[in-house]
Amino acid sequence: MTPLDPATLREARDSRDRMLEAQHALERSRADYSHAIRRLHAEGGSLREIAESLGLSHQRVHQIVEGDERGPVRRSSPRRRFDWPFTRFTRRARQVVVLAQEEAATLGQARVGSEHLLLGLARAEDESTASVLAEAGLTANAIRERVAGLEPSGSKRRHHGFTRAAKRALESSLREAQALGDNYIGAEHILLGLLSDERAGAVAIVRELGADPEALRAAVPAQRAQA
Repeated sequence: MTPLDPATLREARDSRDRMLEAQHALERSRADYSHAIRRLHAEGGSLREIAESLGLSHQRVHQIVEGDERGPVRRSSPRRRFDWPFTRFTRRARQVVVLAQEEAATLGQARVGSEHLLLGLARAEDESTASVLAEAGLTANAIRERVAGLEPSGSKRRHHGFTRAAKRALESSLREAQALGDNYIGAEHILLGLLSDERAGAVAIVRELGADPEALRAAVPAQRAQA
């Protein structure tokens, strides 16, 4: 196998980071736009007046005001998909999710689990979580060896869905951010969300590698205080 060219790989990673940042800016702008429209309506503006002033359809403004911005539901959709709102995620937090999806695809595993998110955290090298994981011996290579031992599905799908444990971790990351008084979701909040679920495969791997989940949880705010 031909080794990857370091310069090209660095360029690809830089491009990925810029893409994530652009997606974050777009989603924040969309959220701000929708919030402004709701304020106009709350201040007495009619749906028709708002629609005409902004060049939108009456139906579209109604969707935004009512908080339903998904647009028309396609009849062909057999079931509801997990659609996590990433508007509050920092660039590093988004990178963690992308890396988790990459790892699941590379390992031939059909769904992104909590263990893949843990691996994404180890790979992302976020300054708020890197030292916590490294000091506990939770390196990317060590975690990957454990994750690779899981039964592969052989799936060739390009987009990998999340397991229930991964969904719980992402949902918990929001609660962890709120508990710390943060208005954003960073890599540290994802880590805290993972460690809060004893049923998750990520916690099992943490224990298998000789680390204590509770000690890791305590180390995160301590690391934040030193930053």
